[in-house]
Order: sequence, then structure tokens, then C-alpha cells
Amino acid sequence: MATSLVTDPIYQQLNKILRELIASDKYKVGDKFMTERMICELYNVSRVTANKALSSLVAEGLLQFKKGVGTFVRSKPKEDPTPSIASFTLNTKAAGMVPSSKVLEFQRLLSSEVEPEVSEVLELGREEEVLLLKRLRFADKIPMVLERRFVRVRFCPELEKDPVEGSLYELFIQKYKLNITGSEETIQAVTLGEDEARLLEVEQGRAAFLITAVGYVDNSIPLWFERTLYRPDGLAFRCQVRPYKHEKRLQERILLSPEKGKSIF
Repeated sequence: MATSLVTDPIYQQLNKILRELIASDKYKVGDKFMTERMICELYNVSRVTANKALSSLVAEGLLQFKKGVGTFVRSKPKEDPTPSIASFTLNTKAAGMVPSSKVLEFQRLLSSEVEPEVSEVLELGREEEVLLLKRLRFADKIPMVLERRFVRVRFCPELEKDPVEGSLYELFIQKYKLNITGSEETIQAVTLGEDEARLLEVEQGRAAFLITAVGYVDNSIPLWFERTLYRPDGLAFRCQVRPYKHEKRLQERILLSPEKGKSIF
């Protein structure tokens, strides 16, 4: 008998069910996995949904597709998944400092009330709710990061003001069981305006890093959009570059910084 998925979003639930199947004793590493057609019949979903779920698990490294042969189990999911993105909280603790946050703004907005860029990037539905969160992040009581983030309410409807003073990534994973798979980030050098410089306790006009990012669950579903300013004397970036045949090619963009002295937020 086919099992229907009745809870939205269907793709997210299907992805979770398939991950649990891979983790179970039913499949061993190297075993052939279900086909798209089998998944469609068993869970009463479209081929597009089945393909999307399989592609997500292939991208995650749990499945491997062999052309003309089928899809095979490549590895088992970790029992305690951790975010692929290192959070400010974890980075600060790793540096031997104490992280803390101050919530400057926290409100619910409709998609019609946010900037068009935010609505488009997050693929918001008509009158969909988002949380606007503005925080100042500290390391040993020194302001290091000024963050302005939009989060889709549908994925974390009970998010309250008090918990957001800590790590959002931990909340997303531990409380809401979201499968955070990465983010797309643009990094550019900017000059700080009066308000931003005051909050970060540096001189106006100093250079800083602005990171504009979109975070995803299940590889393709946008969860948050953020603009984050990093204090100029407290940040270093490290990345690994591999040959193109092994990893996706790094894409570079040259961006113009906002006018000197103009507010970034």
C-alpha cells in the first residue's frame, strides 16, 4: 500500500524519510537504492519531487548515481548532524573567547513589507511571514559583528526573542530539525557609516567586511537572507581551493562598495 505524505513541505519530509531509510539496517554501503519510480509509487509524490530528493542526497554524499546502472548507497548519515557552516558562537569559543549577543531588533513582517531583493532571494510566497532579526555579536564583550537577518517563519514558527541571543544554527538543527546544507556568500570591503561604526565601536569611515549571504536547507530551499558587518580588526577568511574536476569552480565577482559614510543597513 502506498504511503502518502500529508505534511508540508512535501520535499522536506520526503528527504528526511529517505535519509532515515539510508541510515537504517535495510541498506548497507554499496547497496542499490530505490529508483525515482519506486519512490513515486511508495510515497505518492511526483517524479520532480523524487528527483529533487535523490539529487539532494547525492549532493550530500549519501548516495551515488551511476549512469545506466542506478543509484547506490555511498555512505551513512551521521547520527548527530552538524551545520556545514561554522557559526559565530562556535568560532568565538574555538578562539578561547566568550560569545554573547544583543538583540537590537526583532519583528515579524509579511513578504509585502520587505525589500524586493529579500522577497525574491527567499522565494517568498504571497503574504508569507519572515522574521527580521538585527543583532550585535560580541567576543569577550567586544563588539565584533553587526548582523541583519531575515528568516522564513514557516520553518521555525516558534522562534522567540530570548533564544536568538545564542546560536541560530543550533536552534535550526536541534529544535527545528532542519537540514542546513550550506550558503551562498558574497564578501566585499566597505566603509562604515556613522551608526555602524558607533555600534562596532570603531571610527566612522573605517574599512570593514560586508557579507551578504543566503542560507539553504536541503540544498535548494532558501531559509535566511543576511547582511553582516564584521569589525575590521577581528576577522580573517580561510578557504580551501581544489582542482575543478573535484569541486565546483570558485566564482569571483568584483563589486562596488557603498558610498563612503552611507548606511549599509
